[in-house]
Amino acid sequence: MRALIVYDSYFGNTQKIAEAIGNSIASNDDVTVCTVTSIKPEQLSGVNL
Repeated sequence: MRALIVYDSYFGNTQKIAEAIGNSIASNDDVTVCTVTSIKPEQLSGVNL
């Protein structure tokens, strides 16, 4: 399964949570964690979660 976690963080707290979620599911899946401003349309292709 391919997962994409998109977040926006001003102070960095949401980034830490997004990365923790990504790390917790990365052992079984292909996970990408990125900010709203850095996401590219091609990253949305084939995402299951």
